[in-house]
Amino acid sequence: MKSQVLSNFAWTDLTVLAFVIFLTFFIFVVFWTFRKGSKGFYNDAGSLPFDEGQPVSQATGDKK
Repeated sequence: MKSQVLSNFAWTDLTVLAFVIFLTFFIFVVFWTFRKGSKGFYNDAGSLPFDEGQPVSQATGDKK
C-alpha cells in the first residue's frame, strides 16, 4: 500500500520542501544544543535525577 502511494506521488517539489524543512530544523537543534554557554544548563539538567530535593539554581547564583 505504502509503495503504491509513494510511486504515484507526483509532487516532488513538496517532498524536497519537506526534506529542506526537516534538515534546517535538525541543524538548528544541533547548533542550539552545542551553543556557547549552554554547558552549565545541560550539566544541571543531567544531575536532576540524582538530586536529593535541595533546590539549587546555579544559573542565577541563588542557593536556597
